[in-house]
Amino acid sequence: MSKIALIIQGPIISSGVRGPILRDKNLLTKKNDKTFVDYNCFNNVITLAKNARNFFNYIVLSTWESEFNQALLENNLFDKVIINNESSFENIYIKHNIFNQNYKKQFHTLNIGSDFLKDKDLDFVVKVRTDLFINLEKLHQECLNAISKEVALINNGIRSKRRFLEIDDFIFGSEANFFFNWMSNLLNIEFRDWGGSHHRLMIAYLWTKYKNSFKFREILFFHKDIVNNSKSISKKAIQEWNKFHILNKEFWKDSKLRGEGLDIRYYDFEPELPLLEKHKIKYNFRLFFKWFINKNRK
Repeated sequence: MSKIALIIQGPIISSGVRGPILRDKNLLTKKNDKTFVDYNCFNNVITLAKNARNFFNYIVLSTWESEFNQALLENNLFDKVIINNESSFENIYIKHNIFNQNYKKQFHTLNIGSDFLKDKDLDFVVKVRTDLFINLEKLHQECLNAISKEVALINNGIRSKRRFLEIDDFIFGSEANFFFNWMSNLLNIEFRDWGGSHHRLMIAYLWTKYKNSFKFREILFFHKDIVNNSKSISKKAIQEWNKFHILNKEFWKDSKLRGEGLDIRYYDFEPELPLLEKHKIKYNFRLFFKWFINKNRK
């Protein structure tokens, strides 16, 4: 039997757009009770852990300090509860401009959760969010499917043919050792100085898999443009999209985000084929040399 670990990652109080209107988030101009919610994830996390006990070999919760610290630490549903100090993280990584955006909080909690699992002799690791309710029996089966195909598991297909260098971050997983390296690279290398987690997930994935290939120069991974990226990197990304194990529409039925039904448009759409466009040279040499200097210091 394959040994699979589940990382439940994120804050206990999740603030954001309501689940039924998730796909409208970029159009919203005002925060009010109809559009945004502060959702208490405690019961959802406990329910996920109870369900996961039936299917997963290890269950790790990696979250931030909250009033629920003690209740979580005393709960025997988890193999490990990691309470991260948000203020300390922000003081080190945000205040001193090591990272320019808040999305690295997610990467931090994932990397910390991964560190705990490194010596557990696992075959596969998958992560979900604290504010997301899904059918974990189905997820376990999808992990087994990905293992049998020896590929990574990701959320859904390509929404825009020009944005294939992105992976949604609700759920993803891979072979265990690859996952650990992927999360480490995701946290410790600043590939871009703007943008969000989706593009970085894909670039860090490609870096982890192909950086040591003789055909690749590291500078190619530090491109400024998400769309018109290096032809070599883009071709590898398209190659991976033909391999990924992608969760289908049926998987997402009855799922919830922040306690409410998940916007059907999030998962029920016709995926597009990636479009390879003419490459424009826009490399970020500052970030490349920052990585190069840090590498040589180790």
